[in-house]
Amino acid sequence: MSKEINRRSENRPTAKPASSTRLALEALALIPLYMLAEGRNQSIPSLIHDLTGLSKARISKGNIDTIRPSTLKKIDEHQQRWLANYLEDPEALAHAHEKIATAPKTKSGNYASWTGWMHQLEFPPEVPLPMSKAVALTIDDLTEALVAACDEDDLAKFKQILLSHIERHGSAVSIAGETGFEHATEQELKELQTLNDWAQTTVFIEKVRDTLYWDMISTLDAEWNSHYFSGRQRRSLFPLVMVRVQDGLLEGRKPLSRKNIIFRPSRRLLEFLYALLFYMRYKKWPDGAPSPQVLASILSKPSAQEVLSNSDVSNYFDGSTKLTLDLVYDHWVQMRQHFTLEKAGQGPGLPFPIVMLALHWQTLLVRDKGKSFLLPDLERYNLFWNHRRQQWESQQSAQHEFLHNASPKKGEPIEWPAWMLSQSSLSS
Repeated sequence: MSKEINRRSENRPTAKPASSTRLALEALALIPLYMLAEGRNQSIPSLIHDLTGLSKARISKGNIDTIRPSTLKKIDEHQQRWLANYLEDPEALAHAHEKIATAPKTKSGNYASWTGWMHQLEFPPEVPLPMSKAVALTIDDLTEALVAACDEDDLAKFKQILLSHIERHGSAVSIAGETGFEHATEQELKELQTLNDWAQTTVFIEKVRDTLYWDMISTLDAEWNSHYFSGRQRRSLFPLVMVRVQDGLLEGRKPLSRKNIIFRPSRRLLEFLYALLFYMRYKKWPDGAPSPQVLASILSKPSAQEVLSNSDVSNYFDGSTKLTLDLVYDHWVQMRQHFTLEKAGQGPGLPFPIVMLALHWQTLLVRDKGKSFLLPDLERYNLFWNHRRQQWESQQSAQHEFLHNASPKKGEPIEWPAWMLSQSSLSS
């Protein structure tokens, strides 16, 4: 993950010795913004222009936090108009205003980027995300404090902040007074304490940053999906839309064909959504993944209501045509209509976190037009997921005991089909 994140910031100035470390941290904090831009198929300047009304020339100068109060007022007025145009439904508009008004802040009062993203995905009381927000806020606060130490060019302060965090939390963020999940090793603590320049610190912080990223993602996986599937799933689900490598390739077997050497997140997302609605309609899973021909018979082009061709779907699969949030939503509605789940309240809503992460990983994990790709360590990811899932179950049990003096009811676990579960992992 670190190589791809750094590539996005590679042309920025490096005036101070601490700047490379700062950029590594800034890259983590900016991922939610990148996810939104990628989902809308926009550049970051274009997205900020749409959201603020600032000119792209002003945006390119940077230091947006230093703009004048009069400009901030204009930005607020622009955002009110933008929301009113984008959200025609009064209830949805009111909900958006409420989300903005209650946006989480860091200890210093600044916007908390990752916690804010979790906050947008939260819909209490049906889908509360206290665990995900707690983990994200700890990381937002840590990132902000470390960036401040970089700006002060104070390596000793940077190391002390990071050391205090690692000694308190270990690898995964500790929440609700729990003890550390995975304590730092003596070797890791020694490596941190012996850092003597910013170049070494950058290498070290990239590893820490990647762990923090997957901690947040696995926490959301455990908490959000547990609510969405009513506690019936018994495995992590976000990996179902990560990059998958052709069977046997990681074990050294020769590719069976030049096609489908990797299965991209965009393809796996469409397969996932189709299978989910098939399951809701027939109470069983399809025998295999839908082919381009099957999906083409269901999906249409939103603008012209023209049925997609097999090659149109194949272009989604291989990344030639970029999937966006709007396209995925339109195709989700078309699938629901195909499976006669279009009546209000019937069937599940679009699983937005899965959609946003799949589109995010389409760019983050697949590089050089598919010639190279990044694979997470799913063995470690699932250790984190199991930890958070146990926390979620304990939380539900305590809540039910307090409210009803009874254990929470659990439905039959969902048995996911084998064709969806084939995964690619760095640990392989």
